[in-house]
Amino acid sequence: MSTPEISAPTRAPSDLDRLLSRARSGLRRLARGREADPAWSRPLLWLVAVLAGALTFWGLTRNGYANTYYAEAAQAASHSWRAWLTNAVDTSGSDSLDKGPLSNMLMGLSGRLFGFSAFTMLAPEALCGIGAVLLLHNTVKRTLGHRVAILAALMLALTPIFVAMSRFNNPDALLVLLEVAAAWALVRALQSGRTRDVLLSGLFIGLAFNVKMLQAYLIVPGLALTLLIAGQGTIRRRIAQLLAGGAAMFFVSFVWYGTMMLVPMTDRPWVGDTTDNSWFSLIFGANGLSRVSGEGSGPGGANFGGSAGPLRLFNSIVGGQIAWLLPLAVVGLILGLWTCRRAPRTDPRRSAYLLWGGWGLVSWAVFSFSKGIFHPYYTTALAPAVAVLAAGGLVALWDRSRDSIAWSVALAVSLVGTAALAAVLLDRASGFVPYLASAIVAIAVLAACALLLTRVTPLLGSTSLRNKIAVAAAAVGLVAMLAGPSAYSLATVGKTLSGGDPLAGPASAELGVGGPGGAGRAAGGGFPGGVFGGGFVRGARSSAPVGLRPAARAHRAGACRAVPLRPGRKRAPVAHRACSATACVPGPARVGLPMQRGLRVLHRQACSRARLEAVAPGPASAPVRALA
Repeated sequence: MSTPEISAPTRAPSDLDRLLSRARSGLRRLARGREADPAWSRPLLWLVAVLAGALTFWGLTRNGYANTYYAEAAQAASHSWRAWLTNAVDTSGSDSLDKGPLSNMLMGLSGRLFGFSAFTMLAPEALCGIGAVLLLHNTVKRTLGHRVAILAALMLALTPIFVAMSRFNNPDALLVLLEVAAAWALVRALQSGRTRDVLLSGLFIGLAFNVKMLQAYLIVPGLALTLLIAGQGTIRRRIAQLLAGGAAMFFVSFVWYGTMMLVPMTDRPWVGDTTDNSWFSLIFGANGLSRVSGEGSGPGGANFGGSAGPLRLFNSIVGGQIAWLLPLAVVGLILGLWTCRRAPRTDPRRSAYLLWGGWGLVSWAVFSFSKGIFHPYYTTALAPAVAVLAAGGLVALWDRSRDSIAWSVALAVSLVGTAALAAVLLDRASGFVPYLASAIVAIAVLAACALLLTRVTPLLGSTSLRNKIAVAAAAVGLVAMLAGPSAYSLATVGKTLSGGDPLAGPASAELGVGGPGGAGRAAGGGFPGGVFGGGFVRGARSSAPVGLRPAARAHRAGACRAVPLRPGRKRAPVAHRACSATACVPGPARVGLPMQRGLRVLHRQACSRARLEAVAPGPASAPVRALA
């Protein structure tokens, strides 16, 4: 008679076991992706993330304090909670920044936690750049698939001006991250139909407004149109969701500014770049409509990006920053909308082209035709849309070329055309990587010929062999297309960025003049048209700003104190405590108010170096020559 086996009693899984199992599952999915994802998707994404991290963090402290205007405010925010909360330029609390508070709060918090230095100030911006690349991939894969998503992330990571601003303390990297987050939330709303995702999208846009004010709203028309056309439910429900998202956006946008306006004028910093100490004047005036209309920007407008016009983004100043893939992005938008013309109203692919197309077109129009202050680095906000549309166009052309000779020709022409544009942009940088432009065009032509041969002749072997050759040719063509922006991005990593108008690419590219749609900038990077009588020379360490009275130049020796006149102030503001004289009221009497404001900003940035060095010594930076 056999003895019955006695089994140990099973133990019910505890809460800790379930938590550990869920954590292991989450880590596995983070490393390998979802089970339904292609096996190559997640490894390639991590490679792109490593590339983005290398481009943003490598030699980051080479830039020192970068834009000393923002560095001074970040240093103040890292030492004073009052300065952190009120967006003050320095710990005296006399002046505020002329931008929203969020970026300065982020840098100030980093300095407070880890000690203020050039690295702790710039690291948050670098992390924002990496986060934008990863979040863009997650957003695009939901609508256009994994191939477009990985290409879009790669193209964004290699966009020269995006790399530059991810290594700089201007607020543009944070702006791009929040705008991509708003697009991500809207895509989730289109998939689920939930109002809370629309509210989340509005919240992210509102936060972006607290970074760069009205520039954050350039993406709103594209997002709103996409929700109305491709959203779930009836039109009444979609309109209600749009209104709810708009209410959330406006509330988050203005809650900080409104709170500051409720504080008595004598108890808060004077609003930078204003004459009436009003944040709303700054939002809708100096940082808003005047930038588009050109009113109040001084003679001819303090325009750093060349003349306004449809080809401004291709001129000798802006072209190397953003234009590498612009024609391909236009092709991608047209092709994407045409291929989805008979798709259902809620088709995710068409919704993606509506979203990114609206984002790109509105941004292009504003940046191209603005008659006021326009810096080339503003185009950082255009980079995500360009990357997505260009990647979508390439994948659509590739898919159609497999069954059609005509589409194969279109793909070949796109490869060669994009390479030719890269050669033109590279040729403007005298002496930069000789023969690279010629090599790019030659490689692109060879790749295009190989693609065409695999489609029109059976002499290359079996269908399987021809397909492998076509894939290899397409990969080589992609390398040729991205070689130009990659070279500019690497050059950006290897040089020092400073001042108020940073440019990506080699230093030789900053000396170009002329080009379509713009008159270019003078050698050395002075103000176009001599707005300030010649401006600063980029990279010079001893030149003084031309346009200030001789007595004002004493600030370089720490012997002056600028006290702008501010009616109604009960206490004398002390904006530059490192100075000791009172002979530095910028600008002659005949200079108008907009010009005086510009000169004050120039003087303020030049003086901020002394204050930074007094608290946290670091490498010297070139004199600032531009309005931030």
